[in-house]
Amino acid sequence: MMELIFNELSIQPFANNFTDCYLRIEQFIKTYKTAELHGFKRVRFQQALDQIMLQSNYSIMDFINESRAKRTFADIMLSIYRYPFINDDSEEENRYKQNNFYILKDGNKLSAYGLAVVYLYQTIGIGFCSEPFWNNILFSLQIEGVENRTESILSVSYPKHFTEQVFLEWKKQRAEIQLIESDIPFSNKSISLRNDHGKDVLLQFAKRLVKSPYVIKIVNSLPHNPSTNHFIRKIKPDGLIEIVLTNTDRGLGLVVKTTGRHYKETEKIAEILQQEFDIKRK
Repeated sequence: MMELIFNELSIQPFANNFTDCYLRIEQFIKTYKTAELHGFKRVRFQQALDQIMLQSNYSIMDFINESRAKRTFADIMLSIYRYPFINDDSEEENRYKQNNFYILKDGNKLSAYGLAVVYLYQTIGIGFCSEPFWNNILFSLQIEGVENRTESILSVSYPKHFTEQVFLEWKKQRAEIQLIESDIPFSNKSISLRNDHGKDVLLQFAKRLVKSPYVIKIVNSLPHNPSTNHFIRKIKPDGLIEIVLTNTDRGLGLVVKTTGRHYKETEKIAEILQQEFDIKRK
């Protein structure tokens, strides 16, 4: 099940009156209902509905409680609501803290929260069409920090967005994760480790790890992580995975280059490696 992420930037500019609020919610619901046809379920919001404004002093919850609003609108908005944006103590939360995320709008650099979560969870956003800028579906997200890159992301505000080629291609690419295998014989895969205490243990583990068809090479040792109890420490979109041997007192670890071509593939490979090599799971 895929979830949509609310694009909080689309709140501005505010609606002028109740009629504008009504039209925004109506279009939002129509867009969500179209998303359901493509396998999406629920929307993650960054705040409670009484804190997300349609006008400066008028929230989505105020609209829901309005006698003038359709009861079905209220029921749908309450049923699709999901909080929080990012799960606590998750890999996505760690990556969010390590980076800053922006989009360029009318020459201005805007800090993006919801669109950042779209990137982190490899899904799409949904928001209001409060101005012509949000007629677009494709946006460029600037990432500054550990990942330091620019990514194209999708955010919808019209039902018709789901007929656009860029969405259809996005959906096709994510319909089924098809992992590729390395064509390097495991005996030729490079293993680079620092000459630290525990290198012998890491080398023995690395020689087993490179036998995985999804591992290209061992990039380096990690600094010791004695307090870490997770075999998979970090997953990166470029195929890198940080692994910690949680059965060692010092928390020995290494960085693995895999065949993952984007975050979802790398995440799947991390699951496979954990199932095969994590001693705690045996």
